[in-house]
Amino acid sequence: MLIPVRDEAENIEGCLASVLAQDYPNFEVLVYEEGSQDGTRAILAKLRNPRLRTIFGQAPPEGWLGKPWACAELAKQASGNLLLFLDADVRLAPEALASAVAAMEKENLDFLSLLPQQEVKGVGEAVHVALIPWSLSSFFPLFIPKLRRVAVGQFLLISRAAYARIGGHAAVRAEVLEDQALASRAAREGLRLKLFYAGGLARCRMYRGFGAANAGLAKNLFPIFKKRLLPFAFVWTWLLYVAWQPLFVLPMALGGSLPSPLVVPAAWALGWAFVLWTFTVLRFRLPVWLCLGYPSVHLVAWFTAARSAFWHLSRRGTWKGRSIHVKGGLA
Repeated sequence: MLIPVRDEAENIEGCLASVLAQDYPNFEVLVYEEGSQDGTRAILAKLRNPRLRTIFGQAPPEGWLGKPWACAELAKQASGNLLLFLDADVRLAPEALASAVAAMEKENLDFLSLLPQQEVKGVGEAVHVALIPWSLSSFFPLFIPKLRRVAVGQFLLISRAAYARIGGHAAVRAEVLEDQALASRAAREGLRLKLFYAGGLARCRMYRGFGAANAGLAKNLFPIFKKRLLPFAFVWTWLLYVAWQPLFVLPMALGGSLPSPLVVPAAWALGWAFVLWTFTVLRFRLPVWLCLGYPSVHLVAWFTAARSAFWHLSRRGTWKGRSIHVKGGLA
């Protein structure tokens, strides 16, 4: 299990406690730390376990972003035939590793990813994080094989042979969304990959507070669209319009301010939005108020998308005090 860390003092001990408690016969845990300013390094220095090895590394060289660099260095040091890349904010149930390996073998996969149960505390985190499972439910139905070309970097399990075939993290060294870039390369190579919902096997609190959640999504949203501004602007504006327009049209049509034939389509739009959000809330165990409060998610998403486009087009975006752009790169 390979864990890149930087400024993860709040997460690293809980993550490693769950990782080292795995009910699996033979595994190693490698942690790559560099550049932490919050006490992460001191915490790691005092941890002792025969399965755990910490690498105190160097900052990424020119042309690399931090996470791909750390993951590439971890892969070089790993000795196993299966590589599990794990984020430091993930917590695993004791059977998580065994279950993932069993699923990989049963379905004859080269690449398996898990979407952990997303933990949110407070409205600020909820209105950001809920966008992720909702998007997966809406646009990437996991039961359609051709749409399984999606990965979540919080939990990536890949065979060493497949990792080498797609060029490893060196091939995505300048990618902010290195997880999706790896999945895309795997799909192009004809490898077998699949994304599962982890359920109770893994959980993750991605961000702590409104500010961190907004910055995290702003870092990622524009690259999802490969930095194509027109489709990016259209999609997020359309989603905002679809979420909010019926909320105004329905009461106005019922009150006679708009033509009455608009009542039915507006009611249908609200009904289907409620059904989809209820499904997302129940399946991914999100706060129940989102079933009715979903318009706030789309409103926040639109402003976050605008910030994301500005960050990337102006090359001003940062994450944890470090630029998310590389010289001569696309990220």
